[in-house]
Amino acid sequence: MTITNQVATLPWHPGRRWSVRDLTSINKIIIHQELGEGDIEAVNHYHIRPNHISPQGCPHFCYHFGIEKSGQIIQANEMTHITWHTPGQNTVGIGIMLVGNFNGPGHDLGTAGPNPEQMASLKWLVEYLNKAFAFSNQELYGHYHFGKPACPGFALQEWIETRRSRIEGLAGVDSVKKTLPEIQKRLNALGYSCGKEDGIMGVKTLAAIRAFQTDEKIKADGVVGPLTWKHLLQKSEP
Repeated sequence: MTITNQVATLPWHPGRRWSVRDLTSINKIIIHQELGEGDIEAVNHYHIRPNHISPQGCPHFCYHFGIEKSGQIIQANEMTHITWHTPGQNTVGIGIMLVGNFNGPGHDLGTAGPNPEQMASLKWLVEYLNKAFAFSNQELYGHYHFGKPACPGFALQEWIETRRSRIEGLAGVDSVKKTLPEIQKRLNALGYSCGKEDGIMGVKTLAAIRAFQTDEKIKADGVVGPLTWKHLLQKSEP
């Protein structure tokens, strides 16, 4: 696969430009969905005009990469650009947006999820970035980790959580596979109600994870990383 660079060819806001960062500040990848049925050119046109992100318009397409329905990977901004894709994470995150309107928590108006061409491209791009930045699977996030439950939708949440469950180097707990239903099962058993153990990262599951983290004096970010998983196993083992 290849990446098509359109940093210069996609139109820019006539007077605004991104702030910049050093590449060493980047520490995560964050996956998004369009929540619409356009394409990257249309999203870029929306972003550089007055919009819900900025009444003055944004400098450019608000993600570093976009994946069209054809599977084409577009790079719309330099990695040094601080784009506006995830409040609180823009200085450290790489934003990837998939074109489409996918079902997610509180948003069931779209399709089930990305098509196979998009998923193949996303997998390739994440692995490419992991290699480039020496990331592990635990540096992969969805927008739902940072306050937008519907983004990037149920199918992509499952894909993200499956990748994040592949933890290396966590001695003593490798015999138990970390999957979202397993996390939900253990949280429910401890009294942190997730509701159904359905493998869906919904609002109740996120709240349960954060409550558990708070009680364990772990950063309550709703992310079951190695430390949270270790505590959960220790607390829920017979």
